[in-house]
Amino acid sequence: MKESTSNIAVLILAAGSSSRLGKPKQLVNFRSKFLLQHSIDVSEALNLSEKLIVLGANAARILREVDHKNHQLLINDNWQKGMSTSLKKGLEEIQNSYPVIDNVLVLLSDQPFISVSVLQELIDQHLKTNCLASFSEYRGIPGVPAIFSKEIFEDLLKIEGDRGARDLIKNGLTNYQLISFEKGIIDIDTEDDLQQLKQLEHEAKT
Repeated sequence: MKESTSNIAVLILAAGSSSRLGKPKQLVNFRSKFLLQHSIDVSEALNLSEKLIVLGANAARILREVDHKNHQLLINDNWQKGMSTSLKKGLEEIQNSYPVIDNVLVLLSDQPFISVSVLQELIDQHLKTNCLASFSEYRGIPGVPAIFSKEIFEDLLKIEGDRGARDLIKNGLTNYQLISFEKGIIDIDTEDDLQQLKQLEHEAKT
């Protein structure tokens, strides 16, 4: 029997300008769907109580192309100061508006191989333990998707600049676990990344 997921919120961080790619990564098309739409659709399929998405750069354009469905929309006006500002925007909204939330699942908008099964395993493993954080692991690297317990929300809020939750480990967090997600290494930051993704898709079809 699965433990309750009614105290979990999902937070999709999608505010960056994709400066290295030269166009919004949120609107990269993969398998006939924008990457951000894929993240939203996967999130939508999870039985979680609250769903939020943080946009920033190119927000108006993205909203014309993407259906955010039942996700509460937040706009990060400080997106130029890095990913940490989007994380703070979302966490502060959760703390203020949904104080019963005990865990936050953090997703990005550029991981084409996230799936309901990958995220459900992450959630289930997190709820089975007393860990404060459960990270996806790819090639030995902890990363997102990741889920964080309420007890370390304040530590997440202290992260500055273009940094992510992995900084918790650098700052001394020891009570965490890693859940294997090898395809999590594939994200879209540069044109080379995009070409590699297209090549993977071509190989899968042949």
